[in-house]
Amino acid sequence: MMFGIIGCILLAVGSDIGFLLHWIIPSVDIGIGIVIGVIAIGFTAQLFARVISFPFTTLDDDIDYVEPPIQERMTYIIDPEPAPRRRRRRSKAT
Repeated sequence: MMFGIIGCILLAVGSDIGFLLHWIIPSVDIGIGIVIGVIAIGFTAQLFARVISFPFTTLDDDIDYVEPPIQERMTYIIDPEPAPRRRRRRSKAT
């Protein structure tokens, strides 16, 4: 339903542009003028819709789009008493 209404509006405005183009430049046929008008108004409507869909924010907005990194708790295990050194055997003195 909405697509049909928008299509009719674009066709009407494109036809008006086509007739205006034919009136300004008589060598342009009315049919080609209407096609040019419809294509031009279609691209203009698409560009307008894209520009309107941009999120306009000011510099005063304090919106964080990126979440801060999660601080992970790190645990260090410290051995309270290191293992005793192995004693070397003394060789027999002869």
